[in-house]
Amino acid sequence: MGATDASRERSDVPAVNVGLLGAPGPGRDALRCGLLDHGLSIALEADLATFVANPDAGEVQVILVDLHHAADEELEQLADLMALQGLPPLLFNEDSPAERENVWMRRLAGKLAGLAGPAAEPDTPAPVQPAASPDIWVLGASFGGPEAVKRFLEAVPEVPEAVFVLVQHIGDGFVDLLAAQLNRSTPFRVLPLMSGAELRPGCVYVMPVDRVLELDADDRVVLAAETAADRSYNPCIDEVMRRLSHRFGPRVGAVVFSGMGDDGTAGAEAIAEAGGEVWAQDSGSCSISSMPDCAAATGVVSRRGNPEELARALVQYLRAPREQA
Repeated sequence: MGATDASRERSDVPAVNVGLLGAPGPGRDALRCGLLDHGLSIALEADLATFVANPDAGEVQVILVDLHHAADEELEQLADLMALQGLPPLLFNEDSPAERENVWMRRLAGKLAGLAGPAAEPDTPAPVQPAASPDIWVLGASFGGPEAVKRFLEAVPEVPEAVFVLVQHIGDGFVDLLAAQLNRSTPFRVLPLMSGAELRPGCVYVMPVDRVLELDADDRVVLAAETAADRSYNPCIDEVMRRLSHRFGPRVGAVVFSGMGDDGTAGAEAIAEAGGEVWAQDSGSCSISSMPDCAAATGVVSRRGNPEELARALVQYLRAPREQA
């Protein structure tokens, strides 16, 4: 079932094959109609249990999982869905299309098209690197970090032409859920960092647990197994900051958010030494301010503020002429 020519003309969203998962009913019907009206195609439609039992995505490029008013038995299928290998990107929805009508649906369609990857960018070879290389910002966080980062990303007035790598101390198995939550509630495309990924501006990549970030000769991501058994932090913010600043120099910046300990302190010094910017959340807005306070104690932090203040300042900073960066 595809979109009509008329709906394609009404939408600036590229044609994308979407898989729609969720309980049958008015909510799923409304999503189907809205996506078709915005130029997307529904290549698969099923409830969660049926798809998990037979996870054949076929030609699907991105999967929308509708959780609005989901029953407990449907939510229990989520863990099984997340454990499946080789699926297209997943986007989770907890809202009703009727609540925000056309603007909400247009934004949802745009996110789905973006997550679908190359199909959403037909003829334009990614001119991201090296000609007009974007800045890369590391967002380091621990205890209290998910809420602080969520506030930060929600407060960005427009998605900047920059790459974000979120390094959040988190338990194994929660990376996908964190990415899904942030993807749902912020204007960014948020997805778990995977080997082979090309770092694209406008995206937030969540660093996985028990992995070390490396880059190949073409600046594509290579995730190697963690070998430092005595490392106190997982994933390690310092390590990601050091590796990115070593490769990309002054293009790399960082924001150190709420957290215990001092992870991010050595990395902040490495970024500053390479010519990059380091900012930190202020103590008063942190759940625990140890991490940003330790980074600030090095003298390399040039700005502190609450998440909303830092978000607004970052957009202004990225708009500034390069000689000011």
